[in-house]
Amino acid sequence: MEYEDRPNALTFVLFREEGAFVAVCLERYIGAQGSTMEEAQVRLCAAYRAELNDSIARAGEPFADIPPAPERFHDMAQGSTRGVIFDKEGQPLAMAA
Repeated sequence: MEYEDRPNALTFVLFREEGAFVAVCLERYIGAQGSTMEEAQVRLCAAYRAELNDSIARAGEPFADIPPAPERFHDMAQGSTRGVIFDKEGQPLAMAA
């Protein structure tokens, strides 16, 4: 199954900034940071799941009231590590080069 076919799947970029690793979703402005790439991914997964549940409670559907990430993060996607976060019933973060 392709990533695009999964409900609630979001792509993210992972980059280093000021001594920390930062992971930011592109389709919705959700992010997290950690001292390692793995920590940033785990924290992003937790933030994603929390925002998924909260947005359903607030707006009645997943991520309805969370805007896309600013363009600067979309621009970064060309030169940084990219990955996909799956829906809350699904898999852990999966990295894609």
